[in-house]
Formats: sequence, C-alpha cells, structure tokens
Amino acid sequence: MTQALKKEFTVADGKSFLFVSDHLGGGGAPISILNLAEILAQRGHDVTIAVLSDKVWHDIPEGVTVKTLPFRYKNVWQKLRRFRLHAAKVDAWLREDAKTYDVVIANLYYAHRVVTYSSLAAQAWLCIRTDPTEALLSKRRSRPKALRRIRKLYGGRRVVAISHGILASLSDAKAAPGHGKVIHNVIDASTIERRMDQSVEVSDYIVSVGRLGLWQKRYDRLLRAYKESGITQKLVFVGDGELENVQALVRELGLESRVVFLGQKANPYPYIRHADLLVLASDYEGFGRVIAESLICGTPVVSTDCPSGPRDILTGELATCLVQTDDEQALARKMREVLEAPPVIKAEHYTCFSPDTIARRYETLAG
Repeated sequence: MTQALKKEFTVADGKSFLFVSDHLGGGGAPISILNLAEILAQRGHDVTIAVLSDKVWHDIPEGVTVKTLPFRYKNVWQKLRRFRLHAAKVDAWLREDAKTYDVVIANLYYAHRVVTYSSLAAQAWLCIRTDPTEALLSKRRSRPKALRRIRKLYGGRRVVAISHGILASLSDAKAAPGHGKVIHNVIDASTIERRMDQSVEVSDYIVSVGRLGLWQKRYDRLLRAYKESGITQKLVFVGDGELENVQALVRELGLESRVVFLGQKANPYPYIRHADLLVLASDYEGFGRVIAESLICGTPVVSTDCPSGPRDILTGELATCLVQTDDEQALARKMREVLEAPPVIKAEHYTCFSPDTIARRYETLAG
C-alpha cells in the first residue's frame, strides 16, 4: 500500500490481534488474512498470526508476526485426538509467550476445531469463509452428520461470517451463533486499479476466473449455458484445476474453437478489465471476491444466486444480474442481456469493501 494510505489508516489506542489459521499457503483465504493483518498493523495494532502448519508460502507484511505451530500425529490414537492435542500445543505456546490478546480470530475449519479445544475457546471469534453446510456436504459426508458437526462447532459461539448467507445457513442448520457478525473481505480498489491496465493476448471475450472444479465452481454449468447463449464472444478461463475434464466437456459440446484456457495468472486483473463480461456459475461461495474485483475493473458480472456471497456484492440495480443456481437457460439469457445492455457500475458498489471500512469493523470486536 502507499505511504498515503498508511497514514490515513493509522489509529490511536492500538489493540493486540491474534489470527489463528490452518495455513498461509495457496487459496484466497490466506491472502485475505494477510491483507487484513497488514491493514491492522498499519493502523497501529499489534498483529500476530499463529499458523497450525509449516505452510507459509506468502511474504509476511511489515509489522506482522507469524508463529508456526505444526502438529503431526504419529498413530491412530493421536489422529483421533488431533484437535485436542494440537490445542494443547497452542496453549503451551500461549503460556510461554505470556501475552494477552484483545481480539482472537480463528480462520478456516481445522483452526476452528483446534481453537474450540484451547484456552482461547471462550474469547475467539470463528471466522467462516465458506458456507459450512455446503463445504462439508461437498466432501460427501451425510447431511445429518454434517449438520451435527456444524451445530457442535458453531452453535452458541462467536462467529464472524464474510457474507450474510453464511449466517443464514447456520440458522437453517439450527447452529445459530451466540454472537454473529458479518464482516466482508477486504477488497483494495487502489491496488486492483494500478494492476488492471496491462495489455492481454486475447480480445472479444467473456471470462471466468478461478479454480476449474466440477464441485462448487461448476464449469459444466457455465459451458452448457455459454453454448445455449449463442453469444459470439469467446469464453476465456483464467485458472487451473481439472483441465483435462474441462477440455473433454468442451470437445463433447463442440466448443473447441470458442473456448480458451490461459491457466493461472499472477495478475488476473487485466484479463477481467478487458473482458466484456465475467461469469460465475458456482453452487456455493464464501464471498465471491472475484465479483467485487470485476466491478472495480469496470466489467459487468453475471452470477448464480448461490449461497452465500454474490447477493452481498451484486446489490441494488446489479441484483438483476443474479440468476437461479440450477437454471442454465436463465444463465444463458442473462449473459446475452448483460452483453447487450451492460449495467452502470458505480464506486458505491464496492467501496463498502475498502480496507478502511473493513478494518474498522474488526476493531469493533475489541469492544
């Protein structure tokens, strides 16, 4: 971030924040955690991240302390008790560190399980970054078993959800938290705007950005809707994953000349910026940050109205760009409609995710 932003964010009366995370490896969650940690540190807070593994793949922001606390079970007995044993290791570090924290936030499912067995259990906020019911069911667990696990883990506890749909999902599962807050992910518009204007090797296209996965992301739904739409623009995929399976479906649908795979890109924003449309066809999301990033790039979005993030981002007049999750024909129609008459994208559609706004929400957790 720029020095000007750092000065703007600085606040008095700094607090101590402890984030607990499964890892700081790949995926959007670690990046979101690090972005938030950086902003809070720049605002004058003391920030520590306890990582429950050795997986730290990203640069650590200035002013942020990282402590790795891996645990490897050695036998079946330890595997069955891994959450309690890992919690004991966390508690041992806390005693040795002899430091108190004003705010404790556990991120990701494994960290939630560990923290609830630790001395931090009563104090910690469990930050849920994806719909817990859908996430557990996607791992082919039975619905009754998934619901029991969710109720035991989240019912009556302190929960931070990154979208309103996540809290609604907990309520539907009869796992309502004792204290629940919605705090969205940080989306730094200034960073995206600085990175989005590079040239790209494709033109006249619509884009899908993210992991190529049949579970959750539903490339199959997108490809069938794209064929149904009859639009002339090419469909460009930016991201990696189940490439062979996607390519097989492309051949089956006869779309070889119209679909382009570019793989993972360190900077996806120019590909979003130059697209005529971004499409998200997921069964579920935690937040769907690529939607907000696309709006910042000035590119309209069509998305399934899936649990639980898109409805939090595509609001007001942009809510018409949401379609029923299982209706591929509606998705095809909406893609055509938005390309023919793109909606007006305003700054107010994404400023609610600004670093300053989100940091202030987290600061209220210390109250």
